This record gives sequence, structure tokens and C-alpha cells, in this order.
Amino acid sequence: MLDYIREELQFLVILLLWVLVTIYFGPAIYMVLPLSVFLFARREAWADAVFGFLLILILSDMTPDIFAMRKIKTAKYAYIIAMSLVLFIERRRFEPLARVFPVFLPFFVYSFFPLVWSSEPIVGVSKTISYGLLYLIVPNYVLSGYRRMGWPFFRNLMYFIVTVLLMSLLLRHIQHWWVYIGGRFRGLFGNPNGLGIFTFLVFMLFSVIDHLNRDLFPRFQKLFIYGVIIYFMLECGSRTALAATLMFAAFGRVFRLSQFIGFISIVTFILLLTFIMANLDTIVIDLGLQDTLRLDTLDDASGRYIAWRFAWEHIQDFFIFGGGFGNDEWIMRHNYAYLRTLGHHGGVHNSYLTMWFNCGIMGLLIYFRSFFLIFFKASKFVPFAFAIMFSVMFSVLYESWLTGSLNPFTIILVVILTMLTEEEIVEWQTHEHARRVEQEEAAALPVIAVAGGARS
Repeated sequence: MLDYIREELQFLVILLLWVLVTIYFGPAIYMVLPLSVFLFARREAWADAVFGFLLILILSDMTPDIFAMRKIKTAKYAYIIAMSLVLFIERRRFEPLARVFPVFLPFFVYSFFPLVWSSEPIVGVSKTISYGLLYLIVPNYVLSGYRRMGWPFFRNLMYFIVTVLLMSLLLRHIQHWWVYIGGRFRGLFGNPNGLGIFTFLVFMLFSVIDHLNRDLFPRFQKLFIYGVIIYFMLECGSRTALAATLMFAAFGRVFRLSQFIGFISIVTFILLLTFIMANLDTIVIDLGLQDTLRLDTLDDASGRYIAWRFAWEHIQDFFIFGGGFGNDEWIMRHNYAYLRTLGHHGGVHNSYLTMWFNCGIMGLLIYFRSFFLIFFKASKFVPFAFAIMFSVMFSVLYESWLTGSLNPFTIILVVILTMLTEEEIVEWQTHEHARRVEQEEAAALPVIAVAGGARS
């Protein structure tokens, strides 16, 4: 990992300059970010473009109380627009294009229709476009980065993520409140649950990388990376992230043995989870885990149920077609005072209800048709693909991150989907063998030609 830092020092300095420009020159970041993307594209540094985008999304999730970094929250739009321009203008450099976007294309086409009933059409259009662009841009940049670098692309991605996580530890020695809230560690994210979601997704990403290429990381580095991810997951104290990760780890092994047994196990787990949630207080006390699992805050979860009940009541007005992207935020924001009297602060905290709010039952079904299709196809190459699918579906039951485009969570899921759907990546050994055969045949042709000429 130290070698990565030395080799990528120039890139890391560019990232530091982004932060300094944001802090000291504010609006200048709107010009610096697109110029950086164009520079990366000129050098075909697709990895730098993707890693830089990920960092910008992480920084945009920071608490708005850090006033100096607020410009990043809107500058991220300039970044993805620049990435889009590069893809549209220089499309030939990316061909053949990635397959993720076409799978979800029916949903993206449909998602413009509910904007007819949008309370904020301009916001709705921008969110709809940005959501579609994320599924278009990220897979193609990831695939181009892989074509240029090979597996070191994904190795460097993990090194970069681990570096960002470790750097967040330094901030507690600079400004403690930047990375802590209510005694819980949040790192560079807006809240501890955000860090939890991120580590959960990164855990699955690393598992996919390691499964597809066992020799990419030495054993010590694998243990180190897993150790860092688990440390931050425990440090943030996110119960949902921990449960989703354990679910993935456990059922990943089961699905490797048998898809049928895996599905039966999932059903059993859901029934068991229902029983546990009904008797959670008693179980936690009997196990002596009331401090670790923050038993005193379990009642706070009732706020989610308040939000879900409120959302369901208002979804009836948008049941079939929805009210367009951003509809959930508009409804919740205009009822904030009322929800606060009930003890809830924040949004819907449920991706299914949020998408239903925005796109109706039609949009929800269209999206998850594509979602299921990807994992059904991926299961042929990656045995634990269904474990990823069910773990994500469990995570989004408690948070609305799946319906957000420019956040640091959906991008990780899209990278995972790219790896699972691209034959160049998932069947890389077969492709490498075919290339070697072609090279050997091409090298043999001049020899055959010379021999034929000598006989004549």
C-alpha cells in the first residue's frame, strides 16, 4: 500500500489541491474539477477520474456544519457533467460500452414520466438525469480503466478506499467534532450510519474482487484490508451495516454450496429475524450486549416506523406512477414540523418507499426487474451473487441510499454490478487465454510465410 501512495503521489496531491481550493477559494472548485476530469481523460487516466469522483461524493456527504466544504455538495454536479461530456464526445474510446446501463434503461426512460406530477420539476429533472448518468458513466469509466490497467485497477481502488478511511482517523486529532457525533465515529461522512453503509458495500466489493482474482492481493494485505473495513464498521456502531455484512458473509458461503439451499436459508433467516426483532430487548440483555448494541437507543428506531407510516399514507396520492424524483424530499420537508412533534427527524429511511414515492409502483417494479435480472445472470459466474442481492435489499430497507445518485454508496454498488456483468472482468482468465492464442498465431504467421517462400 505504501508503494501505491508513492506511485500515485501526483494524483493524491491533485486531490489535496481540490480540498484546499474548496476551503480557500470556494467557487473556483466549480472550474477546477471539470478541468481535472479533462486532464485525466487526455492522459486516459480513467482510474483517477473514478477515484476522484468517489472522493468528491464522500466529501459531499460531510456534515454541512463544516462550512468551508459546502461547495463540494454542488460542485459534484460539475464533475459528473464533465465525465459525461468526455464519454459523449469521445465515445469510441469507451467502446464496446458497458452493459449495466442498457439493463436499467427501461427504468430510466420511465422515470421521466412521473415528473408530470412533480412539485419541483427542475429539481426532479436534475435528479432523474443524474441518476441515469451515474449508471451510464461509472460502468464505462470502470471498464475502460480495467482495459487500460487490468486487475491493478481494482487493486488500486481498494488501496485508495483504505487510504481515505485511514486518513479520516487523522481528522479526530485536528477537529474532534468533524468525525464524531453523539460519541459515534462518522469519519468523513455526514453521520455514522453513512460510514456503516459505505463499509458494508466496500466489504462486498472487496469480496467480489478477491473471488474473481485470488492472486491480486497477498494474504497479509487481504487480512489488513478486511481488518480496516471491519474496524470502521464497528467504530461507527451501525447495527444495520453489521447485520447486512454478517448476512452477506453467512449466506455467501451457503450460496456457493447450493443456490436452492441458499434461498431456503434466506426464508428461514427472515422468519428468525422477525422473532428476534419482536424480542430484541430481552435477547440483548441476556447476552450482555446492551452497551455494544446501544440498547438505550433502540427506541429511537421508532422514528423510522413513524416515517414509514407517514410515507405510506402519502404514497396513496402517488400510488401508480409516483411524483418524480425528489418527491419524497418535498413531502417530508413540507411536513417537517409535524413529523418533529412525532419524534422523527429526517427522510423516509426506506429505499422501497422512497422509490414508490418518486416513481410509483410501476417504477418500483421496473427498477427491481432490472436489479433481479443482473443478479440472476451474475449467479452463473459468481456463486454468491444472490447473497449480495439479498444483503443490499436488507440494507435499503432501513436507508434510502439506493434511490440517491450522487452519494458515496450507490457508486460502490454500481462498480459491483459492473464487475458482475462484464464478461471481460468476470471471465478474465478465458479472455486472457484467447488473447495469448491469438498472439501466438499472429507470431507464427511470418514464420509460415518465410518457410513457404523458401520451398518455392
